[in-house]
Amino acid sequence: MVNNITVLSVLEPLLFKQEWMHLAEISRELKMPHPTARIYLNNFEKDGIVVKQIKGKLTLYKLNYSNPIVIDYITLVEKYKLIKKCAKDLLLKEIVSFLHKLDNPSIIFGSASTNLKNAEDIDVVIVGKFNSQYFKEFEKKHDLYFHLITLNKLENITPALKEEIKKKHLIVQNSEEVIKWMLKN
Repeated sequence: MVNNITVLSVLEPLLFKQEWMHLAEISRELKMPHPTARIYLNNFEKDGIVVKQIKGKLTLYKLNYSNPIVIDYITLVEKYKLIKKCAKDLLLKEIVSFLHKLDNPSIIFGSASTNLKNAEDIDVVIVGKFNSQYFKEFEKKHDLYFHLITLNKLENITPALKEEIKKKHLIVQNSEEVIKWMLKN
């Protein structure tokens, strides 16, 4: 199972991008040897999850968004990304556990999604109603500051903020719903 999850991580650099990515870019971002990345990506191409384009000596890849099960693969990659980050950062793990208790679609985004220690605040999108007092208590207990963006539905987010979220995010709750929203133009 661990090996299968590792293989899935090769898709991470391709998430939410419409442009083609060169094999070297993918390998560099993953810190994975070219031959290994190529094998994994070619297997995903055979399954219809990625599409490949060869331009001279360049091998380019992108996700095959026309394949309906791509959303399932993206969901697995996003969950694995969250699990990996939580395993490395106990405070993030605690924040994610806290957000899971709310049972609302939620996304951590911005600098806190890549490096919690260097973030001035923790940007969080939460959809639906919740008790803000819980956040105040959590902030006080952990000496943190949440910048909360609350709304009734994800579609209320501005296009500019949506692009920012797509670049740096951790989907905490309701992954498929959030992924479908991110994929809508």
